[in-house]
Amino acid sequence: MKLQKLLWKRFMQVVRGVFIGGVFIGFFSYAMFQGGFVSWFLFYSSTILVILLLLYAAIPLGSFHVTREMGEDARVSGSELTVTVVIRRKFPFPFLYLHVNDHFDEHLKKQMAANTWKTIFYPSFKRELEFTYTAPQIRRGEYFWYGIELRTSDMFGLFDKYKFVPLEETILVYPNYHEIERWSAYEKNDTETRLSSFDYIEDFTSVAGAREYVPGDKLTSIDWKITARSAKLMTKEFEEYIGENLFIVLNNHLPDADHDTLEAHEQGIELVTSIVMYAHRRRLKVGLNTLGNGTHSFPLESGADHQKRLVHHLAKIHGEPGGSFSARLKGIEDRFPQNTTVIIVSTEVTDDMLKRVQLYLSRRMKIYFCLMDRDGKTDKWEERRFAELRKMGAEVYLLSGGNIDHAIPAYAGD
Repeated sequence: MKLQKLLWKRFMQVVRGVFIGGVFIGFFSYAMFQGGFVSWFLFYSSTILVILLLLYAAIPLGSFHVTREMGEDARVSGSELTVTVVIRRKFPFPFLYLHVNDHFDEHLKKQMAANTWKTIFYPSFKRELEFTYTAPQIRRGEYFWYGIELRTSDMFGLFDKYKFVPLEETILVYPNYHEIERWSAYEKNDTETRLSSFDYIEDFTSVAGAREYVPGDKLTSIDWKITARSAKLMTKEFEEYIGENLFIVLNNHLPDADHDTLEAHEQGIELVTSIVMYAHRRRLKVGLNTLGNGTHSFPLESGADHQKRLVHHLAKIHGEPGGSFSARLKGIEDRFPQNTTVIIVSTEVTDDMLKRVQLYLSRRMKIYFCLMDRDGKTDKWEERRFAELRKMGAEVYLLSGGNIDHAIPAYAGD
């Protein structure tokens, strides 16, 4: 197919050359046989046009040097992105027109006014040409630029000149976040959050009581003496240690692909980013699991490098319609560290999710469940499940944005 196109292109070039030569010879013959001012005027005029056509055909577009200027290669969602394309040429030979088209991601084009990334330069002797286009509020994500297309032609459209200049660039737009001021997921008082290593070991190893075994409990925690007396499998309960640990689980499965659901998921990512930044500012350990068609896990750590890894990951993920969040959640629950506050962020709440949270609460885990509001599309069943979570003992929040300080603790009327 490529060979056929190349042969056809060569054939058309020959045809056009023969046509121009025929026109030139025709005018010359007319001037020689007819004579007079008019005939020679036509011949000289056609000669000038033929020379211009030959120059258009001879001068390659490779003499253009193209650059793209975007400023920083990382920015925050909602900021303005301005791109400037600069075209420099060695010879100021005038062209009839020069069509310039910047090629990049389609989902970025949807955020901009139509065709602003294209322009046409008309005849000019300038050695440097430039144009600018803008994305007024760029959204979170990773964006790729591939190259710049240059196209021109002569006044008759006989010789089309085309060149694609590879110019690959990438920018990463980080999710926006909100400063968390009033919310605290783990703190009780200063003495509890500043335990010494000895106090931690003493509290962790002191048995507070026993309860009935729940599937998923560690076998090493089974109290065999009480099990023998009660004829039930019983497990030990230890003194609770309030540690500086936050473990975030983000539901990357979406109930549908509606605009409101996608917006709610974006707000959920903003919320997770806000918690990560909060933990970094307070020097807390924070872990993250994003559960979609694949599972991305980050262990409990602290520090600037860990915070950058988390935010970098949150900038690149995309919501995935369909799938089972509960099944993914069940697959990672053995990774939940001891004495950690688990924060679940989701755009929906299902019966299966309700059962998983009930199981975690039975293990005396501290659960925060953040439900992102899909612009009032939460149905009555979800409202009931949400209220049930609160009755079970989970801290529940309904959020219409990514700021947990503005969260509604429960549905009105519950």
